[in-house]
Amino acid sequence: MKTVNTFFTLFRSAIAGTEKDFTSGSVNRATFLLSVPSMLELSMEALFVVVDLLFVSSLGERAITIVGIVNSVIIIFHSIAMGLSIAATAIIARRVGEQRPREAGQAAVQAIYLGLSIAVLFSVLSVLFNRNILQLAGADAALVTEGHLFSRIMFGSIVLMILRVLMNGVFRGAGNAAMAMRTLLLSNAINAVLCAVLIFGLGPVPALGLTGAAIATGVANLAGVSYQCWYFSKMESRISIGRAQFLPAWAVIKRLFRLAASGTVQYLVPSSSRFLMIIIVSRLGESALAGYIVANRIIMFTVLPAWGIANAAGVLTGQNLGAGQPERAEQSVWKTGAFNMCFLGSIALVLLCFGESVVHLFTREMAVAQNATLYLRYMAIAYFFFGYTMVISRSLNAAGAVHVVTLLYVLMFYITQLPLAWLLGIRANWGPQGIFIAILLSELVLATACVIVFRRGAWKKVKV
Repeated sequence: MKTVNTFFTLFRSAIAGTEKDFTSGSVNRATFLLSVPSMLELSMEALFVVVDLLFVSSLGERAITIVGIVNSVIIIFHSIAMGLSIAATAIIARRVGEQRPREAGQAAVQAIYLGLSIAVLFSVLSVLFNRNILQLAGADAALVTEGHLFSRIMFGSIVLMILRVLMNGVFRGAGNAAMAMRTLLLSNAINAVLCAVLIFGLGPVPALGLTGAAIATGVANLAGVSYQCWYFSKMESRISIGRAQFLPAWAVIKRLFRLAASGTVQYLVPSSSRFLMIIIVSRLGESALAGYIVANRIIMFTVLPAWGIANAAGVLTGQNLGAGQPERAEQSVWKTGAFNMCFLGSIALVLLCFGESVVHLFTREMAVAQNATLYLRYMAIAYFFFGYTMVISRSLNAAGAVHVVTLLYVLMFYITQLPLAWLLGIRANWGPQGIFIAILLSELVLATACVIVFRRGAWKKVKV
């Protein structure tokens, strides 16, 4: 009973975000307090997309196509936002660990300046050339006309999306993962309500269809950013903001830009390689491709909580390096990695035992289900490697070794996975099984490389 009470006490503390200094005390406690809100934040991020898809799917196939095209463009901008978030988290976590709140505040403000400049630039360009973007993505003239207003509103909201993701990185760097979670919770709630009202209409509010979905997304992001700005200016205690922090600091901006550029490339490498993998798998027929896509969706949702645990490890690494405790930072990574491996291992066992049943929830086509189930079985083995891979990559990012993680991803995806998938699946005529074996082997290569790089310890000496 005492253990249960202790768990719920810690859980409430994690949700409330009452603790933000993780440079002392139990590493296990710190991991839990950071992991819970991070896991919930990523779940909310996925839910944001799912809610839109559920509502839009009722508008028909053309609406789904338009949303798919627009979202494929927004994913690129989301990579930029994540790059900025990585940079902000790394520098702010280091300054917080060094007990330098003014420098942390300066880094936060400069990150916002940089993010706002980039966000406005891309938002304006995408709005001005939205028709050209839709045509480039393969939409016909009728589809371009139908999706014109929706795309303009969505592209105009890019500035809010980038700021929301960036600000969450700022809060994570300060050790306030709970604030990032609450922002997504607020945005999701507003998005869900407004989607229902604006898409289908309610009372005096007319049914706006796709336009209503775009407005709902924009307002939800605006609400999230407004809440973040209010909290940042009034409530955030680990970051000090004064007049001096608002002055442009070009050296800090340059450092942020360098880290953000590496972080953006880091996110673009796997996203682009997945697109190329689809091209390779498609050569084996529709059932192989559909099975691959179905399995990937299942994998994405099952590993999301694990990325939350990995984010916690990143914050612990950054703050402890700033506090001059590299050994505690390393200890945090190994302990968090072990916890993450156990968590993902339990999911792997479920997929190995019940993967086929899970697949049948998404498709009734026998050939598709067979390919999806086969892929899940191979990936279930890879789940045991994921635990450390996720944690180490996030920790290296937080340490400022962003370019190292980018190179590790290039090794995995472009040097190992894609060529091996082509050789085994297509040239050797092993079919889907050959491709799935290639993906599993690439995960093993990445896990091995991550452990080797991390053990060498050069990340402890990176200055940010």
